Amino acid sequence: MQYLENIYIKHWLDSKEILFYRRYVDDILILCDQRKIDEQMILQKINGVDKNLQFKMSTEVNNTIHYLDILIRRDSKGITIGLYRKATETGTVIHLTSNHPLEHKISAFLLYYINQLTTLPITESSKQKEWETILAIARNSGYPVSMINNLKTKLINREKTQKQQKQETMTPRNKWITFTYFSPMVRRVTNLFKQTRLKIVFCTNNMIQQQLTTKQTHSDPGGIYKLKCNTCNKAYVGQSSRTIGIRFKEHIRYIRSNNSTSAYA
Repeated sequence: MQYLENIYIKHWLDSKEILFYRRYVDDILILCDQRKIDEQMILQKINGVDKNLQFKMSTEVNNTIHYLDILIRRDSKGITIGLYRKATETGTVIHLTSNHPLEHKISAFLLYYINQLTTLPITESSKQKEWETILAIARNSGYPVSMINNLKTKLINREKTQKQQKQETMTPRNKWITFTYFSPMVRRVTNLFKQTRLKIVFCTNNMIQQQLTTKQTHSDPGGIYKLKCNTCNKAYVGQSSRTIGIRFKEHIRYIRSNNSTSAYA
């Protein structure tokens, strides 16, 4: 579908003949400029793309059209959104006294009805009407009104918590940086960061630990060394960045294996 939209729909969007295009699975909402194109031309074009791909069209009735679960109404003041229910919907849910887990029973209210009510950008009048419908469905299925009110409060609080956590995640956190305090002059530099999210922490290079401990040095550091042959009394002078002991063992190993890699061997 995305490929076909890019081929057959994108040019209408670029030319502003179609002003708005949104698709969810196989449901599409289109706003078009009727001075440039009409709905019949659009329907004829997209139904001619592939014989196995055929669309049906619904248009506005009294400036109102439904898309998925919402009812879109436009007037001189703008666009208002309400909830849409099909004429065939019965509002039937699992009865409270049925032999099902409670989680299954309340899922219709918690995950669908109340979730729609609290998340969709519908008008206040639509929210009140929908809430009365939800309570009527609950009463007809044996649910006490107090239970439905508690579910609504629980869902609203959960959404607030998730929203707050999301904002905290997006909010940049303060970053700590370290300055060595060598004199009061260093504050002239750190004062520049007062209005930023950089927080200053001072450290010193004159700590008690440094006075009480000594740096560990290797007993046999690398350097320049001299090796003398006891047979011919000739000497070899070399330089190594590793320890002299390790380098000496390498030379001895090369002598025993008659390896010319070592100049001393």
